[in-house]
Amino acid sequence: MIGTAETPYAPIARSEPLVRALLGVAMITPLMISVVVESPVPIDTRMEAALLWILCLVPAWSFLGKSRERRRPIPFIPMIGILYGIYFALPAALGAYNQHYRIVLSPRRDYDEAIFVALAGWIALTAGYFAASLAARPNRKRQKMEVPDAVRMRYGALLMVGGVLLESIRLVSNIPVEIAGILKFIGTLGWFGSGILIALLVQRRLPLAFRLLTYGGSAAFLLMSIGSGSVANAAFYGAVVIMSAWIGRGHVKVSWIVSAFAGLVLIIALRGVSDQYRKIVWVGGEGGGVVSRTKLFFKLLYTRVELNGVDGAIKMGFETSAGRSANLDLLADVIIRTPSEIPYWGGETYLSLAGAFVPRVLWPDKPTKELGQAFGHRYTYIGTNDFGTAMNLPVLVEFYANFGFIGVIFGMAIVGGIYCILEGIVNNPDQDVMLSLIGVVILVPLADIESDFSLGFGGLILNGAALWIVLRTIRRSGLRRDLQAGANTRPLGLTTAPRSS
Repeated sequence: MIGTAETPYAPIARSEPLVRALLGVAMITPLMISVVVESPVPIDTRMEAALLWILCLVPAWSFLGKSRERRRPIPFIPMIGILYGIYFALPAALGAYNQHYRIVLSPRRDYDEAIFVALAGWIALTAGYFAASLAARPNRKRQKMEVPDAVRMRYGALLMVGGVLLESIRLVSNIPVEIAGILKFIGTLGWFGSGILIALLVQRRLPLAFRLLTYGGSAAFLLMSIGSGSVANAAFYGAVVIMSAWIGRGHVKVSWIVSAFAGLVLIIALRGVSDQYRKIVWVGGEGGGVVSRTKLFFKLLYTRVELNGVDGAIKMGFETSAGRSANLDLLADVIIRTPSEIPYWGGETYLSLAGAFVPRVLWPDKPTKELGQAFGHRYTYIGTNDFGTAMNLPVLVEFYANFGFIGVIFGMAIVGGIYCILEGIVNNPDQDVMLSLIGVVILVPLADIESDFSLGFGGLILNGAALWIVLRTIRRSGLRRDLQAGANTRPLGLTTAPRSS
């Protein structure tokens, strides 16, 4: 059971050409639909949105076309492109409009400029990425730091158990704000521990006790995420699980794809009853502990299924998700009202970055981040006396609200450059598994492009430094174990005096 063999990164599946063919169909289908669909959204706008959709899927197409030796272990930019396309291109390409639950637009005139801004933003992001890759020094081939399985199991179990315990404490107790951030980060270390154990699990290199721990810890993280009311957080943890299994196994099994799809459908269905849950727990203060709140969430879903059937529950979940994530509607409304009705923010939303590099325990009076409330009140999406509702401010919309079109161009180019730098550190072809797992924990949360810039990128330096220390500690522990094992197994040499001639 003890070993150090690293698993090479293999294709996604043996049917990879079929996967790439299906992706090609997905790329061009919205363009074909945009031509024939009847919608008040103008045909030129729909075709421009279809073009943006194609450009967003180009990174995934390129990723699948590379040999495994040249492929990055984490499909980060393909994931960003798919999400960007879903949020800002696909609805308009299919002729959809007025999906946001708080915004009403004119489909004939209000989407054209928003699609153009979103297209310019994606082009700027890719340009910033490639500019940073050209400016960076060529990556030297790094020596792989292999870690024995016993060391991985020990640290993986320690981090997972510690993360589960502290996350449960954070959810059920009134934690002082000075240490709440630290506990949340330790929960992130629990995700890293999960990744370590899952990678070993799919390689069939875990004993029974550790397999049970891995299953139980992963289920606990998922259920606590759901019990907290954040189904999005459960989705991100699920992505960490799938990515870690991919890295450990070297390819994705069909059963994993089916399981991931089933989990996604469940999360979408839960999203359909999330408003009821939040009114009961967040507003009414009911629900009890984290276990009781998780049961409440599933009870609400069960009631919805009884009333509307499985298909009805899933459909309502899709409608709720579309209404909450209609970022194109949000962008269009902000463009219409800024600066004619509401002045540019002038960079005020980025002021919280000044304290992002200082832990609250060292700066107790650090201002709390309430941008979701500020944005909602500024654009009258929430009532004046409503202090319990927050609106997501996607990074693309934030750039426009602060500086207009020029802010989108320069801001998205900066985002692309940051993506490139991060990939150069933790997402290189043929790197070792432990570094790839660190990359999963750092990169997957950045796929939340519905969040503002400081929320997404503010914790990178502190979290990255702490994760690097943890990784270095694990590697040193593994090196000491190897040296000790080598000393114990080295044969004793006998010396004899040379015979005289």
